[in-house]
Amino acid sequence: MKRNPVASLFCLLALAAATITAGAPAQAAVGDILCTTPSNDSSTYSPPLSLTPVSTTVTITRDLNTCTSLSVPAISSEPVTVYQVTIPSYSCLTILSTTPAAITFTWNNGATTVVTGTRTVNLAAAVLTTTVTGTVTSGLFLGDTVVYQLVAPSTAVLTCTLGLGTVSRIDSIATLTIN
Repeated sequence: MKRNPVASLFCLLALAAATITAGAPAQAAVGDILCTTPSNDSSTYSPPLSLTPVSTTVTITRDLNTCTSLSVPAISSEPVTVYQVTIPSYSCLTILSTTPAAITFTWNNGATTVVTGTRTVNLAAAVLTTTVTGTVTSGLFLGDTVVYQLVAPSTAVLTCTLGLGTVSRIDSIATLTIN
């Protein structure tokens, strides 16, 4: 039986993410949201990213489909959302930069949560980890702390940073915690 190397890598990444979060407390405080795998976040780049910064349209498709909330039990997911933004100067090296971040989550019950914080990226071996840490600045869970983490294979980004290829898409496993 032939194995799919991409599927195997995603399984390995999911296991790694589960192992990293396994030591975290299982109980949640009132006001928490916890979204876990198989939630995902994908970014598509047009034109594909290279070492040369160019104007790039980024399309982000977020699907937080496994969420729980103790304080708002009606929340079970964030329906699939698609955002598109054009960045005037973007490259595969820019992906690795620490930058300010603002994210809006619109929950399945119609409520929204606006987060302001910082995006950091770690590129280590076969894994690209992007983490947004911040605070809810508007909407549901105002004042709460947020950690939104994306874990993806790093092959395309590594190849691009060496000048040997481009990055057209990054598919990540996503976890979200709001306390």
